[in-house]
Amino acid sequence: MEYEELVADQVERIRSQVGDKKVLLALSGGVDSSVVAAMLIKAIGKQLVCVYVNHGLMRKGESESVVEVFKNQMDANLVYVDASERFFEKA
Repeated sequence: MEYEELVADQVERIRSQVGDKKVLLALSGGVDSSVVAAMLIKAIGKQLVCVYVNHGLMRKGESESVVEVFKNQMDANLVYVDASERFFEKA
């Protein structure tokens, strides 16, 4: 099975499983959750809600990059939470 066929098959499987429901995804910005987010965006669009929590321990510019890619370029329904001060207060 070629790449395009594999993606199309998975997108169709996601659509049939999700139907008209919403999906919540905790987006870490890492490869695994980013690939899942991209597939879900392709399959169900705005039915997906991605939540990204900035805990203040990411690489420099990484949180901004996640917002740029998912919100601005992919038009994801992204909820960005800057919890860095809360994390540092508890440390």
